[in-house]
Amino acid sequence: MASLRDGIIKGEGKLESTENLLIEQKLNKLFYIQPDYNREILMLKEQAKLKSSDRYGLHASAILASDNKFCYREQVLSLFYKQVQGDNIPIGLKRIFEEGNFVGEKWQRLFIRGKLGDYCDMDISRFNEKYDLSFTPDAIITIGKHKYIVEIKSQNTFTFKKQKGHPSGELQCLFYMHLEGIKKGFVLVEDKNCQEYKVITVKYDPTKLEKYIDRLEMVQSYKNKFIAKKKMPKRICSGSKCKRAEECSMRDACFNIGIGRVKLDV
Repeated sequence: MASLRDGIIKGEGKLESTENLLIEQKLNKLFYIQPDYNREILMLKEQAKLKSSDRYGLHASAILASDNKFCYREQVLSLFYKQVQGDNIPIGLKRIFEEGNFVGEKWQRLFIRGKLGDYCDMDISRFNEKYDLSFTPDAIITIGKHKYIVEIKSQNTFTFKKQKGHPSGELQCLFYMHLEGIKKGFVLVEDKNCQEYKVITVKYDPTKLEKYIDRLEMVQSYKNKFIAKKKMPKRICSGSKCKRAEECSMRDACFNIGIGRVKLDV
C-alpha cells in the first residue's frame, strides 16, 4: 500500500512535469517572434563592457568547485591582487566556452524578443558586498507571475540523451536563486548537435548550499586575518608548474612569478 509520503512525492513530480511543459511551450513560441535588434544589441554592448574590465573578487563558479579544486589561498589572493585572465585556460576549454557563449547568447536574445526579460537581466554580473562575491546568472526572466533564474548549458548528443539532470548547472542555479532571493529556477540544456533542448526545474532548497556559505564565511575570516597579520592560507599546489597551478588565475600572485602581485585598484 502506497504511503502518504509516496503520494506527496508523486504529486510533486507531476507538478514539476507540468511546470516543465508550460515553460517549454513558452520557450517554443519565442522562435516565431521577430528580432528586436535594438534591445538585443544593447545587451551585447553591456556584456562587452563587463568582459573588458578587470575581474575583482570571488566568483560563484570558484566557490562551487569540488573539494579537490577549491583553494582558500586562491580566493583570498583574488580580493587583493590582479588575476591572469584567460591566458591560463587550455585551448580545448577555450573552444568549449566559446561554443557555450554562442548558445547562451541565442537564448538571451530570444528571451528579450519575447519580453521575458530585459538586457540588464541577461548575463550581467551582480555583486554581493557581504562576501565580495560576483555572480552572473545567464538570465533572469518572468513567465506568467513567476520570476526564474535560468542557467543555460550545452551538451553533445550522447550526454544530452543519457543524462536526465545537470548536477553542476542545478547547483549553480540554486546558488543564484538563493543570492537573488528568487525561489524558482531552471537549467536549460541544449543539444549542440541538433538544437533540441530540455528544461530541468530546480527546487529551492537552501540546505544544499550550507557547505558553500561556510566557504564564503571562511574566506572572509582569512581576508581579515591577512589585513591584520599579512598572513595567507597555505598553498594546496606542490609548485607553480603543477597542472592545477598552471590553470589557476592567481598563480602569478601566489608564487610571485610572471606579473607577480599587482594590487587591485578598488
